[in-house]
Amino acid sequence: MAKAEELKKEIELLSPESLDEVNNFVSILLSRKKRISLEEKRNIIESLCGSWADDKSIDIIFKEIELQRHTYSGRKVDFDVPA
Repeated sequence: MAKAEELKKEIELLSPESLDEVNNFVSILLSRKKRISLEEKRNIIESLCGSWADDKSIDIIFKEIELQRHTYSGRKVDFDVPA
């Protein structure tokens, strides 16, 4: 049974007073949802860009990529196999 179906069955068993409490809680949660302006989105993106610039652990990852890039000769191609 899907979680939504389980939740629906539980809600159906609630008393009217409890339903009012649930409804109020959901309304509060929905009202807290804040729309982010385009400028705020840009600021968030700019703050995340380059966030690894001071992370020394990333150097190890890039060194390994660089090493493998130069040692991998690619897949074997057999030109004698019919297409």
